[in-house]
This record gives sequence, structure tokens and C-alpha cells, in this order.
Amino acid sequence: MKRRLSTGLVVGSLVGIAIGIAVGIFAFDGRAGAVAACGIAGLIAGLLYGTIVGSFAGLESPDPGGEPSETPHPLSEPAVDEEHEPDGPGARGADRPG
Repeated sequence: MKRRLSTGLVVGSLVGIAIGIAVGIFAFDGRAGAVAACGIAGLIAGLLYGTIVGSFAGLESPDPGGEPSETPHPLSEPAVDEEHEPDGPGARGADRPG
């Protein structure tokens, strides 16, 4: 979960800064203060969005074979035999005297 959250923070902040600077350049004709303010706003929004997406990504099911288990190699142990119900009165061969 930490890896996905960290990835979300980094990617969200980079994308947020890029979008903020692009909006600042187009909306404010390249004025340095306005572009910087838009970049900071994009950074904050990107961090929040990346945090949310990264934390939700941590809730996904683990990859096949990466599930938590009580044994180190659960498939190496033999399967448990299934219990069968005893044959009832109408079962094949049960009503014939032996």
C-alpha cells in the first residue's frame, strides 16, 4: 500500500504542477506570479487527487499468488479429503442383504 500511495503522490504532484503551469500560461499570459500561483494550486490539487487514487488502489485484491496465507506454500500441501455422507436407505446396494 505504501508503494501505491507514494506513486500516487509523485504522479499526482507532477501532473498537477504541469496542468497548473499550463493553465497559468494560457489564462494569465505568462505573468510569473500568476503562473507560479497556478503551479502551486496544481501541486496541491494533484497531491490530494494522487493521495485519494493511491489509497484506493491499495484496496485492490492482491495479484494471483500474492495473497496472504498461513503457510509459506499453500499449494504444496495435499488437498483435504472431502467428507461424504453415509449411504441412505435408497442408495445403491444399501437395501440388499449382504
